[in-house]
Amino acid sequence: MNMRLSVRLLTGDCRSVLATLNENSIDAVVCDPPYLIEFMGKAFDRQDNPQEWHASWAREALRVLKPGGHLLAFGGTRTHHRLMCALEDVGFEIRDCLMWLYGSGFPKSLDVSKAIDK
Repeated sequence: MNMRLSVRLLTGDCRSVLATLNENSIDAVVCDPPYLIEFMGKAFDRQDNPQEWHASWAREALRVLKPGGHLLAFGGTRTHHRLMCALEDVGFEIRDCLMWLYGSGFPKSLDVSKAIDK
């Protein structure tokens, strides 16, 4: 059997890229949206309504996915519940959840900028 596999990788801000795609035209969406934890004070990682923000791009992802298509979305350990609720709210069915459990990270009382300067 001679099958030809065609892969097209799209990169960019999904809120802009998804809007340019036709309905039911994509087999899979893989994304790593901001975790919305205000990491190191970055503005891109903060939203007043995280669940609605996730729902806004997830609606578009569902629109462009073919029937039976899959979404793989990464989420932060402290905020993945907002992501999952938004995905369910727009019509996705949560089938599996993979977790990367780790025991390291920034201690809560650590001033990262001072630690970097050391």
